[in-house]
Amino acid sequence: MLVLVATIFGFAVWLAKVEFEAAPKQYVIYFYGSVTGLSIGSPVRYRGVPVGSVSEIAIDPTNVERIRVIAEVADGTPIKQDTKASLGFQGITGVAYILLSGGTQHGKTLEAKSSKELPEIASESSGLQAVLEKAPEIFEKVIVLVDQLTQLVDDRNIKSISSTLDNLHNLSKTLNDRRDSINRILLLGEDTIGGASQVVENLNRVTAEFSTRSSKLTDDFSDVMKDVRTTLGEVHNTAQSFSSLAVKLENVVDENRIAIQDFATGGLYELTQFLAEARLLVAGLTRLSKQIEQDPSRFLFGDAQKGFEAK
Repeated sequence: MLVLVATIFGFAVWLAKVEFEAAPKQYVIYFYGSVTGLSIGSPVRYRGVPVGSVSEIAIDPTNVERIRVIAEVADGTPIKQDTKASLGFQGITGVAYILLSGGTQHGKTLEAKSSKELPEIASESSGLQAVLEKAPEIFEKVIVLVDQLTQLVDDRNIKSISSTLDNLHNLSKTLNDRRDSINRILLLGEDTIGGASQVVENLNRVTAEFSTRSSKLTDDFSDVMKDVRTTLGEVHNTAQSFSSLAVKLENVVDENRIAIQDFATGGLYELTQFLAEARLLVAGLTRLSKQIEQDPSRFLFGDAQKGFEAK
């Protein structure tokens, strides 16, 4: 009996030690949206692997806009600082669970900010959660859409649709009966498009030639304009030279105005007399030179026929 009691006592101590060592860690998660479907005991999964359960759900007394959820997670679960928590739903039953995702291999382990607080896992909204939150509004819009469709397919509209379908049937039949004419029209259209393409090519070629010639003409005109600018510059310089010469002549005339007037009144007449006498002198010298040229001996020794006369 003593051995049996000791064995039972040792087994109980071992079991308590194992349970103490395997005690889960608690984390707090704040959700700002609806947590419909989530209850105490709902599973907590890390990337789909069950790692714990929900132990508490309550409205946060410090902020009524968020829900405070306590999750117990098995010791050894790699909860990192970049781990995110969101709500997941099992099938179409509406039963919710907490899904932990994220967390990198080299991320730091999530720790509590103080000894009195639990480590906080940041929450995020899942796509399915957003859809479920919008579900009532979506259902209302679906109901309105169904009502509109019901009004659309009333008896009067059904008759109009039937008439439209009949017209489409007749149109397709007419097109089928005249497919040969349509084919000829299409072929003619292809020929027309081909001719138009040729015309466009010719226009492009003419445009290119005109562009080349206009570019050459522009270059020639530019050269001519350069020559004209050069010529105008030279004309301008010449005009400036003439203007400067005219100014100088005007200055000379102003400086010698009295002398010019004296020359015009008296000196000009004397100069005319001098030129007349000089003309007579030149005429006489001209006759003398002709005589010397014709008979130089006679000019030097006189008339030879008279002979020598002694004195």
